[in-house]
Parts: sequence; C-alpha cells; structure tokens
Amino acid sequence: MGFNMQKLMKQMQKMQNDVAQVQEQLQTLTVEGSAGGGMVKVIATAAQDIVSIEIDPQIIDPDDKEMLEDLITAAVKDALAAAKAASAEQMSAVTGGINIPGL
Repeated sequence: MGFNMQKLMKQMQKMQNDVAQVQEQLQTLTVEGSAGGGMVKVIATAAQDIVSIEIDPQIIDPDDKEMLEDLITAAVKDALAAAKAASAEQMSAVTGGINIPGL
C-alpha cells in the first residue's frame, strides 16, 4: 500500500480549518473563576481574555486592601486555569489528542 500525499494534505487542510473554527469559538466560550467562597468572581473567555470581575460589596474592607487584591489575583488565576482547560479540551477534540505546539 503506497503513501498517499494528496490524502494527507487534505487531512491536514481539514484539521487546519477545524482548528481555526475552534479558535473562533474560544473567543466566545466563557468560563468562571472565583475566590473567597464566590465573593470574587472573574469571567474570562477560553481564549484567556478577562471579560468581567464581580466583587461582593461585603468583602470590601478599606483597612484590608491586601486581602481583596489577593482574592482578585486568585480568582483571575482560577479563571485563566479554567480557560486553559476548556481550550485544551476543545483543541483535543479537533486534533485527536495530538499536542500541536502553539495551539
């Protein structure tokens, strides 16, 4: 059985198109990260863009701004980790689990 370069090129082109489509979807797929028992919530896209930050007014203490900064940082990290996981899951579906650098 011979190697079919044309078939391989078609498969690569299809995968490229599928990856481009998933990358577009990642721009609108949102995930949420939170900290402080949900007192700070961060919404991000699976493309790792921060969309919004919600802070429960009860957690705002002018005498403890460091705690609020830590909670915001933790919620952002949580949201970005969720974004990376969602992105990896979506890309894995297209690439068949093959890890392609840069995607």
